[in-house]
Amino acid sequence: MRYSVKPNHLADLIDHQKSAASSLPPSLMTNIIRLQQLTQEITTLLDNCLPQDMLQTLKVGSYADNHLVLSVQSQTAANHLRYQSNNLIHILKEQSITFSQLKNIDVIVTYPSVSHRLDTNKRVTTCDSKAVKSIENEQQTHNLRGLTESTKRTIAYTAKHVIKDATLKKCLENLLKG
Repeated sequence: MRYSVKPNHLADLIDHQKSAASSLPPSLMTNIIRLQQLTQEITTLLDNCLPQDMLQTLKVGSYADNHLVLSVQSQTAANHLRYQSNNLIHILKEQSITFSQLKNIDVIVTYPSVSHRLDTNKRVTTCDSKAVKSIENEQQTHNLRGLTESTKRTIAYTAKHVIKDATLKKCLENLLKG
């Protein structure tokens, strides 16, 4: 598959690999643009029907054969969308030519990547010192609470009946005492 932009033929192999990794194939790029446009259209149409925090994480995963797949970042939002799917189909059919033949909506949960969560935490720490203090307080109270009774029972049972290594048993027993 040849692309219109060719890397420098005098460049090193590593530069060719970097160049190849930085550009997406045209078919994939058009598919991404189409899904972003569908996402924008749906969020505009459902602006009055769904909460803003749900709309911010709502993405279109697929739209083919009158079947729409939506992606959100929480199980609660997914359950809400599944419950409202018949109403959403009706609204989308009435207000959009794109979705006029829509018959089915599936909802999936996609959790944010670890790097995205780390970036979010960095933004919180740089923007709001109150948020940082509340996070630190939560961590301290979590450390003070210790293990729940069910966790302690599980660890005790595992240490007694499953673990064969004496050092590991001793560490688990110390964990239960502390």
